[in-house]
Order: sequence, then C-alpha cells, then structure tokens
Amino acid sequence: MLPKMRKTNPPTTHAAIERFETDRGIALPSHYKEFLLATNGGISELSAFPLQGHPRAQIWVAEVFCGIGVPEPTEELAYGYDLYAGGIPPGIVPIAEDGMANYVCLDLRKGTDRVAFWDHRHFWGTGEWRESDFYHVADSFEEFLASLRPNPY
Repeated sequence: MLPKMRKTNPPTTHAAIERFETDRGIALPSHYKEFLLATNGGISELSAFPLQGHPRAQIWVAEVFCGIGVPEPTEELAYGYDLYAGGIPPGIVPIAEDGMANYVCLDLRKGTDRVAFWDHRHFWGTGEWRESDFYHVADSFEEFLASLRPNPY
C-alpha cells in the first residue's frame, strides 16, 4: 500500500530505474520500484516511523523521499547513493532524508529489502562506517510504508 503524498515529483520511468540499477550494479526491490513509479519520491502525509535501539529517539521522521530525475538535486536517489559510495557498504541505498542529513536506507546486503535508519554523524566527521550507527526500522520496504504515521512533532 502506497502512502498518500503531499508532494510528488515529476514521474519517472522503468527505463530510468533500470539505468540507476545498471549504473550502480544493484537491483532495487519490486515494491520500491512500484513506489518510485507511483510517486517518484516526494513528501508523504505520513512521515514518522518507529525506530528501534536509537539512544535519542523511538520515533523518527522521513522528511522527503528521494526520486529519480527530480528537480531538487539533493533529493535525487543517485545523489545520496553516489555521495557515499566507497564509504558505506555495497548494498546500502539511501532512499529518504530526515532533514538533518541522516538517511532512511534500503539494506540489500543479504538479498532482502530491509529498511534501516543511518545516523551518520560519526561518518560525517570521520568517513568511517560503523554498523552501530545503522538502526533497524522494518524487515521490508512494504512493512516500512505500513509503519508510517503522522508526524508528532
């Protein structure tokens, strides 16, 4: 089930998604591709999600979902992926931003579409990836979308 969006981006295409995957040697999960085709990212009416194990919060907010070929360069799916390529493990795909330069990510490393929150403050200062800065959110992208709630802040 797709969330209702307050703002969407211009549509993307199957070809654009395939180009993103081919250029980066990854395969995005089908539910995420359906999300991109339906919304191409943007701002969801439901943006808060439960966050497990984070020391500062049990709820976090995805301010904006990234898209492909979008007007705002920092909201481009390739921007976050390419910016951190080589610094983060292969298979981590930043898909949404929290407004404070942290990301909600797909974790494709084990052949799943697990969703995690990357608190990248340590990485920003050091360039060092730490698995301890990666917090479980959902076992799949579909589960992540179902967990979204109104922003309590």
